[in-house]
Amino acid sequence: MNARKLGIICALLAATPNLFGCGTSRQAPDPQFQKQAERAQECRELQNKLLGYQLLTPERAEEIAKIMDQSGCSPRLPN
Repeated sequence: MNARKLGIICALLAATPNLFGCGTSRQAPDPQFQKQAERAQECRELQNKLLGYQLLTPERAEEIAKIMDQSGCSPRLPN
C-alpha cells in the first residue's frame, strides 16, 4: 500500500466519529431549538389568523405589525 492510500484511509478513519455524531444529533433535537421552532409556528399561525382573507391595506398592515410586536412576534407581511 502506498503512502497516499494509507493517508486516505487514516483520514476516513479519523472522520468516522464525526460522521456518527452528526447522525445522532438529528435524532435528539436540542430542546431550545424545539421551543424556538414551536414559537415560530405560533407566530405564523397568529399572522395567518390576523391576515385572514382581508385586503391588506397600509393601515391594516400597520395594525397587524403592532399586534404581532406586542405578542413578541416579528411580522413578515407581503408588500
